[in-house]
Amino acid sequence: EKGQDHPLGALLDETGCHFCVWAPQSDKVELCLFDEQERELARLELPGRRGQYRFGHVRGVKAGQRYGYRVHGTSQEGMLFDPDKLLIDPYAKALSRPTHWDDALYQGDSAAMVAKSVVVDDAFDWQGVGKPAIEPARTFIYETHVKGFTRQHQGVPSELRGTYLGICHPLIIEHLKSLGITSVQLMPVAAFMSEPRLEQLGLTNYWGYNPIAFFAPEPRYAAQEAVAEFKTMVRELHRAGLEVILDVVYNHTAESGFDGPMLSFKGFDNAGYYAFEAGAHGPDYTRHANVTGCGNSVNLDHPNSLRLVLDALRYWVTEMQVDGFRFDLAVTLAREAGEFDPMGAFFKAMMADPVLARVKLIAEPWDIGPFGYRLGQFPSQWLEINDRYRDTVRAFWRGDAGKMGDFATRLVGSRDLFPKNWRSPHTSVNYLCYHDGFTLEDLVSYNQRHNQANGEDNRDGHGNNLSNNHGVEGPTLDPRVNNLRQQQKRNLIATLLLSQGTPHFLAGDEMGRSQLGNNNAYCQDNQISWVNWQ
Repeated sequence: EKGQDHPLGALLDETGCHFCVWAPQSDKVELCLFDEQERELARLELPGRRGQYRFGHVRGVKAGQRYGYRVHGTSQEGMLFDPDKLLIDPYAKALSRPTHWDDALYQGDSAAMVAKSVVVDDAFDWQGVGKPAIEPARTFIYETHVKGFTRQHQGVPSELRGTYLGICHPLIIEHLKSLGITSVQLMPVAAFMSEPRLEQLGLTNYWGYNPIAFFAPEPRYAAQEAVAEFKTMVRELHRAGLEVILDVVYNHTAESGFDGPMLSFKGFDNAGYYAFEAGAHGPDYTRHANVTGCGNSVNLDHPNSLRLVLDALRYWVTEMQVDGFRFDLAVTLAREAGEFDPMGAFFKAMMADPVLARVKLIAEPWDIGPFGYRLGQFPSQWLEINDRYRDTVRAFWRGDAGKMGDFATRLVGSRDLFPKNWRSPHTSVNYLCYHDGFTLEDLVSYNQRHNQANGEDNRDGHGNNLSNNHGVEGPTLDPRVNNLRQQQKRNLIATLLLSQGTPHFLAGDEMGRSQLGNNNAYCQDNQISWVNWQ
């Protein structure tokens, strides 16, 4: 082996492909190669070993090669080695297909259920198009979902509706430009899997906050080939002067808790990738810490997990050319020994990184763990999603008493949370509506949430929406009520546009998109969630 450098993942060279994984405490790691019909062609033990890395070079491997790993090891505390489970490469740049939970296919050898990792050739023609580099004072964020945005647009060719290529269709770009927004924030595009519970209910994790691979764009949004189509989307949005911001989920994975499936990280290094509850003598490895509400919490307090996330972020910025990130439940990423640390390793690493220090960074400044609400406590170069802004502006326009002072504070940049001379005036990400919660139309049309379709007896979703139906619950033909609703939407939007800070707008709110009163439509991959262009 020449040199000491073994980059993680699969890296092509003139004669074949280098493969390298992090697999501490393992006895051996097998690389399984598959053909395009997912028939296994070969099983090769990775021969190289340096520290906890396993690596090898396979001659003749080309771009498009499908592969997966099996990790062997003796049973020991915190580790869950099981060579029956085919594992996705944590550094896989593409997956062969979407992953759907199937209990029968997962039992025993899981190869038939799990998507195969794919060797990728990075070559792409960017045609000289660079990043728009929108300055903070001009940034206007528009949040949307790759599938839902174009799924029902009659002007987009049917095979491109709901795809990466749909987002950059000329008609869609024309619509975005007409609104005056500068930055398109996409809900999660990294490969994900729906929770087994949802699949059993005949529902799906439409939003995508349940990742299985941090580098691979989700295959279900591709017409044919996800990586090239994602890059094409970014290139064409950039050509139009629009930035691309990704909503990224590094706080948990689809592997869930102790009883959850083993798809990737768990099978390589369960004890390292995840955080655990404290037991009598150190971590209790039967109880994954759950400060995310999703069954597990990724432990960025571990150097290898931190490296994985930093490598993934750099890949999206350099290879995929995206312009920034919105971090889901960002407090989890900065928990060290369980506690949030605004001076922690994650923040230091981001600030010291020559690539990542220069991109837009937006925090969702809370998680559901102890002392998890941290609005105003992120490092100074970060923007923060300001739910205090949302609540005050909604309550004020609803007519709640005693809101005038707080309304004034929100209007001029929430300086109580983001002190002058310490945080820039753009720090506060101001919004009326986000993907979770009511749309703007529903905010002025419903007093109560209507989430029966989610299969949880209307118990899920936020109970306190600060909404007002103006006299009738849901749609009505009463012109007085409808005029009042239209006026209130204009009042709310005008407030957003005139406030100090970075405005965030939810796709479809410009044309009265409704979710029929559903304020937690994460599992509705249907007309409840899709934008209705009619």
